[in-house]
Amino acid sequence: MKLNHLERCKTLLGTFVEIELKGEVENDELISLSEELFVEIERIHHLLSFHNEASELSSLNRQALDLTHTENGKVLSLNVSKDLNAVLSFALQLNKFTHGLYDISIAPSLILDEQLPNHLSLKLIDSKCTLTFGNSANILCKNNKVTIDKPLCIDLGGIAKGYAVDRALSKVPKTIYCRINAGGDLAINQWKNEEVALKYSKSNSSLRTVKMQNKALATTGNYHRNNKSAIVQPFTGKPVKFSGSMSVFSSQVMMSDALTKAMILSSRSQKRKIAKYFNAQAIKINRLGFVKLYY
Repeated sequence: MKLNHLERCKTLLGTFVEIELKGEVENDELISLSEELFVEIERIHHLLSFHNEASELSSLNRQALDLTHTENGKVLSLNVSKDLNAVLSFALQLNKFTHGLYDISIAPSLILDEQLPNHLSLKLIDSKCTLTFGNSANILCKNNKVTIDKPLCIDLGGIAKGYAVDRALSKVPKTIYCRINAGGDLAINQWKNEEVALKYSKSNSSLRTVKMQNKALATTGNYHRNNKSAIVQPFTGKPVKFSGSMSVFSSQVMMSDALTKAMILSSRSQKRKIAKYFNAQAIKINRLGFVKLYY
């Protein structure tokens, strides 16, 4: 049978999701598989999206913000889906490893900066207000059960997108080549000898071509955010200015996406420790195209 090739694109996860499939199967089979992958990505989006007021994450946030934090304050304890459990568990693991530098509870800061919608009606005046909320230290997640002991607000952002790509890729047979790109969160099952272009500024020519180092890649940069930064320093609640880009190769897109933020906020020595611990490879490219590697 001849090699068939399929490329499709849909708007999901707040971005364009591109799927490329190749295999010695009928074209109808590739179309059917692509639909299955899009359905899985959309399923995760509906569960974990901050923007979707009906998502499981939004429900968790509403209940967490309803806590009255007093000396004998209430404690929220609820069962969650295995998908939310997986993403929260990894985020809390990374928070602990980075001593709080990576934190998913920065949603109030992003709302204050108008990068997230305020559909939860938070009253925010300045960055000091954002520090009155709880953080990842107030969250316990184990065995599909989440416990929160202080009002807080979570944004899973890029790691939820990365998790959706991971879940979709897990459904692809090994005999079929698959490449999924969700706005810079990239996964390729047959990744060896594949090349990718890393963007580091607004200019269309600002690209560095490198070989894939693992099956998952994520890149973070502020060059497309109109001078706003989605990287927030959790200890101050303030956005961090960052030029150029940070790209991370690892075994999971969720991990790669989270590590880009952790690497940006970390010192040089911390970057090396993070890369080593998670068996990741990071590439920092400044606005002039100069490259630093962390392994």
